[in-house]
Amino acid sequence: MRSAKLTGTLLALVVSCSLGAQEAPAPSADCTFNAMKLRSPRETYHQLSLTTELVSPSPLTAQATATAPGRRRPSQPPKASTPPAPRNFIDAEIFGKMVKDGVQWTARSSDAEFLRRVTLDLTGEIPDGETVKAFLADPDSNKRDKTIDRLLNSPAFTDRWTMWFGDHIQNVQFAQNTSIFPEGRDAYGKYIRESIASGKPYDVMVRELISGSGSNMVNGEANYWARQIQSNGPLQDTYDNLAAFTGQKFLGLPMICLSCHGGLGHLELVNSGLAKRTRGEFWKSAAFFAQVSSIRSIYSSEALQYRVQDLTVGEYNLNTTSGNKTPRAPDPGQPATAAPAFFLTGEQPAAGEPRRAALGRMLTAHPQFARATVNYLWKEIFGAGIVEPADSFDLQRQDPASLPAGAVLQPTHPQLLNQLADSFRQNGFNLRELLRLMVSSNAYQLSSRYTPGAWNESWTPYYARHYPRRLMAEEVLDAIFRATNVGGTIFVSTGTPVTKAMQIPDPWEGGEFYSFLNNFGRGNRDDDERSSESSIVQALALMNNRVVTSRVSAAANGSVVKTLVTKPESPATIAESLYLATLSRYPTAAEKAAAVAYLNGGTLSKKTEDLQFALLNRIEFLFN
Repeated sequence: MRSAKLTGTLLALVVSCSLGAQEAPAPSADCTFNAMKLRSPRETYHQLSLTTELVSPSPLTAQATATAPGRRRPSQPPKASTPPAPRNFIDAEIFGKMVKDGVQWTARSSDAEFLRRVTLDLTGEIPDGETVKAFLADPDSNKRDKTIDRLLNSPAFTDRWTMWFGDHIQNVQFAQNTSIFPEGRDAYGKYIRESIASGKPYDVMVRELISGSGSNMVNGEANYWARQIQSNGPLQDTYDNLAAFTGQKFLGLPMICLSCHGGLGHLELVNSGLAKRTRGEFWKSAAFFAQVSSIRSIYSSEALQYRVQDLTVGEYNLNTTSGNKTPRAPDPGQPATAAPAFFLTGEQPAAGEPRRAALGRMLTAHPQFARATVNYLWKEIFGAGIVEPADSFDLQRQDPASLPAGAVLQPTHPQLLNQLADSFRQNGFNLRELLRLMVSSNAYQLSSRYTPGAWNESWTPYYARHYPRRLMAEEVLDAIFRATNVGGTIFVSTGTPVTKAMQIPDPWEGGEFYSFLNNFGRGNRDDDERSSESSIVQALALMNNRVVTSRVSAAANGSVVKTLVTKPESPATIAESLYLATLSRYPTAAEKAAAVAYLNGGTLSKKTEDLQFALLNRIEFLFN
């Protein structure tokens, strides 16, 4: 625990990181809700609005709340002004909708706000103090675009998006249904990292994963199959896992419910498109995986390997009464096997075409593949998907021109979603170009602070402000390393230790930082999803854990505090340096005055330690 001297004006600099996040309503007992773990779009927007107001409060909202309290208080939007000149079609769609509906957007982000945000979003790191200082002093009108280019081509970009894709396809050594062991996890991670680093087109990656063959300890792609093996059921359970996982991750379709029953009578209130689909159609999707051999053998004294290979024979037989699914049986008069047919078109493999290769070809060529992918990435960058939940597209509610009577359009910006998907395809499914398009837009570069008037959460789907996200667990640890200039060695079960949490291969690793990372909700890439919600445990970790307290010490070799007090610098310079290193900005006049007064009030080294400790415990430090 830090010194009790953290009192008076300095304590005003410290804000608890516990946001009192509200949980989504308890799911229904029906398997539909349990399987999907759905949070409604309304709850997503409410949580975004609540968090943003706590992290970056709007000056007029408190006053409006006092006169008209309530979660959905009435509030008239300020008169819409002329939108900024669009930098790309994203701006035309986002600002165009706000102008049409009379919603006013906030001001453009400051340079400091933009730099911290884009550096975290693209690389998972905070900028170092010298980079912030140079960027703020740079008069070049193109400095934001130049920074984006630099970040997109940095090694840290590869680290951050290897982490994202590892989460997306659940690369983890041990899971409930199967184990690929550390060696398989490493091979999978190496494949992902090399693909991201080389700029491999995303559609090529997906096709390679779906058809991956060979030893999963050598050929990373083969782990896409090995990771979904259901070890305690018939082969059809594994085929179902692969079909449902593929549909969710690459088409944004929550198909798992169809593996047990048809949609009719189960999914009408959740997904009207899937409510019309049958279990038989799902079986045909799973049949793409029925002509594969996956032989398990000993790899080492502590690990087993799978050798995955395509066959020319094998069927999806409808003859099971055990395992993890309800019994499989054909309808009267129907075949006893399911023939492969692509879920969205009914297309079948060409003569002699391996089934998995056929599925990869059909899936990545379908427009829904691009739409689902850009929506997943939009959510990662903007905080909420154009379609929410991002893995639950309702294909009956996508097109305003063909929307069924009484149905509600699902995308908030349907034309934008299609334009993003078209651009992604036209640019060869290039992840860097898609992300460049997003972060270059004026829409992305809005401030998180809403200044035109009192904020109303009903405007959240318009993206009228930026919605800050809490840093991922790995980002928190790396930010502490960088802010204090005291790194760490993170041992992993295989291979060379890493020096960045963003390079940790899966959530089973972490060395001495294992518990600290878990406190910040990194999940397990299996049945516990990554969480961005805050908690009192996180606040206590930042206040008490030696991960923080030892790194703000003036005795720590190379620490920012030690460097500043050894010179020694003036209290004003110390204050500015600590704000730049920790919060990626200069202090305001009031903050600087309070900090200088505190630093002048006792032993400089101890006071400097306390000041950085206080800054590391601000809400602002935990958000982008």
